[in-house]
Amino acid sequence: MNRLYKEKIGPLVKKPHFAFILAGVVLLLVWYFSPFIPANLFGAVVSTSYYYIAALGFALLLGYGGLASLGTGAFVGIGAFTLHYVYRYMELNLVVAIVAAAILAIVVSLAFGFVSLRISGLYLAIITMGLSQIVVEIIKNIEVYASGTTGGFLSGGPRRPLTFMGLELSADSTLIFIAFFVALGMIIVHNLITSPTGRALLSIKNSETAAQTMGINLLKYRLLAFVVSGVYGTIAGVMIIMFQRNANVNQIGLTFALNVLAAVIIGGTKSIWGILLGTFVIFGLDLAVLQPLQLGSYSIIINGVLIILVVMFYPGGLIQLFSDLKKLIIKLNHKLKEHIYGTEE
Repeated sequence: MNRLYKEKIGPLVKKPHFAFILAGVVLLLVWYFSPFIPANLFGAVVSTSYYYIAALGFALLLGYGGLASLGTGAFVGIGAFTLHYVYRYMELNLVVAIVAAAILAIVVSLAFGFVSLRISGLYLAIITMGLSQIVVEIIKNIEVYASGTTGGFLSGGPRRPLTFMGLELSADSTLIFIAFFVALGMIIVHNLITSPTGRALLSIKNSETAAQTMGINLLKYRLLAFVVSGVYGTIAGVMIIMFQRNANVNQIGLTFALNVLAAVIIGGTKSIWGILLGTFVIFGLDLAVLQPLQLGSYSIIINGVLIILVVMFYPGGLIQLFSDLKKLIIKLNHKLKEHIYGTEE
């Protein structure tokens, strides 16, 4: 048995992909035991998970591409709107609606990407913020979308229950889809950042001139980063409307984009697990901890303090704190062994 673990199971467990799949399995277990989990805690897990998908895509854009975009809200809105329109009004199935949302996201993200070729830094953030607001306002003023304030699967207009493969889906069962997309999203981002694509994006981030000298195609990699980020944001929008069952896009403007930015910075722009931690702090902590303690009104203050502390003392994100703790434990363990057994001469 020990030999089997060393030769087969051990190497498999140590692979990053195993941990990513395990994260999806944990979400499935949360869904399975949802009847026994407090509503606020379950809501915190779900909201953290679908916002984490959007944050993952944004982290690839910012942490590796160095592209400070504030257009995440537009793609979340595209995901919510497309699922709402294609499924409810065109009466196509759920898979077709999700694919349609991804295709629309690719088209819009390419437009964002072409803009980034001529503008960078603070100006890119301003331009993408403007483009995002245009997209959100267009969605809000589409008549069948009820101006983005009402409607949804279960209210207003023709009611059509959300189904998949002939089974009607409850709001809680959305976590099954979220688990799949979280695991898949983590695997794709990991593969990208550890591949030549990730190294090319880092080269562009560090110096566009040097990257071009080495033969790196700026157009190709910038568009790729925007497309991945846009699709991730759109999938998050699809999951949001599947869980909340409404068509409200009033909360995905600039504030939402800034919250995603804060989540990535707090967790760590180059750490998949750090981004998960940062997303929980920004989006899940309020539901899981602060509201039960009657401290929900202080969430914005707490987030602001955390951002200041992280930027000042842990620029690598909160995940850096865990690395420092690990190093400290190893150092203390080494000193303890020296104290017990003495130093080697």
